[in-house]
Amino acid sequence: MLIHFVLRFHDDTPSGGRKILYEYANYLAERGHQICITFVADTPFRARKWNQLATIKHFRTFLLRKKFQNRIDWFKLNKTIKVNYCFSTKKISKRANEILLAFDYGIALSLGEQLDDFTHCFYLIQHDEKVYYDKKIVRQAWKLPYKKIVISTWLYNKVKKYDSNVYLVRNYVDTNDFFVTVPIESRSHIVSLIQHPNPSKGTIVGIEALKIVKKNIPDLQVIMFGTHKPLYQLPNYYTYYENVNEDTLRNLIYNRSSIYILTSYLEGWGLTATEAMACGAALVSTKNGGVDDFGIHEQTALLSRPGDVEALARNIVILLKNDSKRIRMGYAGESKVSKFTFEKSAKLFEEILLKE
Repeated sequence: MLIHFVLRFHDDTPSGGRKILYEYANYLAERGHQICITFVADTPFRARKWNQLATIKHFRTFLLRKKFQNRIDWFKLNKTIKVNYCFSTKKISKRANEILLAFDYGIALSLGEQLDDFTHCFYLIQHDEKVYYDKKIVRQAWKLPYKKIVISTWLYNKVKKYDSNVYLVRNYVDTNDFFVTVPIESRSHIVSLIQHPNPSKGTIVGIEALKIVKKNIPDLQVIMFGTHKPLYQLPNYYTYYENVNEDTLRNLIYNRSSIYILTSYLEGWGLTATEAMACGAALVSTKNGGVDDFGIHEQTALLSRPGDVEALARNIVILLKNDSKRIRMGYAGESKVSKFTFEKSAKLFEEILLKE
């Protein structure tokens, strides 16, 4: 079967959401399907604000970055996968019996205005995309007659309110990359978190909470990582890693951490949290939606209201001062996320795509 992935232009930096897509693409290619990935610079749709100005901006992006779009350096794609790029979704036409997958609201809306038949057309939803664009526009995309695939129970229940044609394929943890190498019992007062420029990720909430923790735990050390240089002036008890690979994440970050904190206001899933849990770090998280599939309060995580700096700090201190509870939660979290396997998710993903 010919399966066509349509994504926005990439910047060739590590991304959890894109990694999931690329791993599914590899799996489908190994299963004998013809896979094509097309990166598009512009996704025009009628309701887009300042449409002409957006198109001009994206044309500049197209000119500056088009020569980098047909290669991905940070992830190894199956050699049989064809990688293309084009300026606009208007350049894409669906072929007979081709399975078409749109990977965000803009692509879904833009392609949706071109399609006469939505048979074999899918829209993969990895987040409540209102964190990126106008909520009303995003909900219009959710109502389109694509078959929708969502990555978490929270998203399934949310999207289901707008369209009944929804399938749940939970994200997974690659236990070949993420596993315990340092005994959970032996870890010191090290807390890790990701830096992200989108305010919905709550990075500043984590930084402010850790200032409070430092006053209670004087030997606290913090490890932060991200795809950009530090966006904030970090204290000297922070270590920062930029553009890390799986080995660095596993060995120098997650396995050194007693606790991993997930600070988002809204989260589609929380891949870094499940990776850290697979490496034995206890999870302290906000109640952000995506965490619901693996973060059970007082069992596999300590949870607090999004944006509540003091509550987040309090939960971190509780675990750093109570080793037996932290260790118990670390083991429980590792056990919980071990059930989310790539094989299970990839098989279900393929079954849904081929379902009549």
